[in-house]
Amino acid sequence: MDWQIFHFVLLIIQRSIAFIGVIIILSGVLYSLGQYLYFIFKGQLETQGEQINFIRLTLGRVLILGLEFIVAADLIGTTTAPDYYSVGILAIIVLIRTVLSFTINRELMSLSKEVSQS
Repeated sequence: MDWQIFHFVLLIIQRSIAFIGVIIILSGVLYSLGQYLYFIFKGQLETQGEQINFIRLTLGRVLILGLEFIVAADLIGTTTAPDYYSVGILAIIVLIRTVLSFTINRELMSLSKEVSQS
């Protein structure tokens, strides 16, 4: 099998998975924005304050899912990286995204405890 074809196929797979992650994040942002605007226009934001936490919880879960797809795409990208410098840059990007995902997950766990207690 020709390595250029294999490299091209991996590149297409990587970009497709990253695109799916971006679509997931974008759809979650639009959905959460829609929920937020619904509560603002209905005038229920003051009376339904716990709904903001629910919207944040939903958005956070979607962000984590999208970030996981993007990290997976970056990991696939390490197989197509031509040199150690590119691998190092990708490793740093994956590390930053993983830390971000972990931080959001911790906040979501504390937020879900608040939502379940109220």
